[in-house]
Amino acid sequence: MDKHEIYRERKANSSTIWILFIFLGWSYGSLGKIGLQVFYYLTIGGLGVWMLIRLFTLNGAIREYNKNIAKEVGFSNDELVQLGLLT
Repeated sequence: MDKHEIYRERKANSSTIWILFIFLGWSYGSLGKIGLQVFYYLTIGGLGVWMLIRLFTLNGAIREYNKNIAKEVGFSNDELVQLGLLT
């Protein structure tokens, strides 16, 4: 299995994460932050404040997560630029 296949299997799908966030409030858990997700639920999304902030930061968090996965798999900076994960 080459690094491109591994990356495709491990990367976060933004559509799926957005759907989970909109209907269940689940976003941190999908990006490997289970403890933060539990805290998000316990505080009811920071009484709505976290939810509003997350609406504006979720795309960036997904991009950052995917960039970290690509680095773990062994992509070079040039490959990260081609994937749109590095500017």
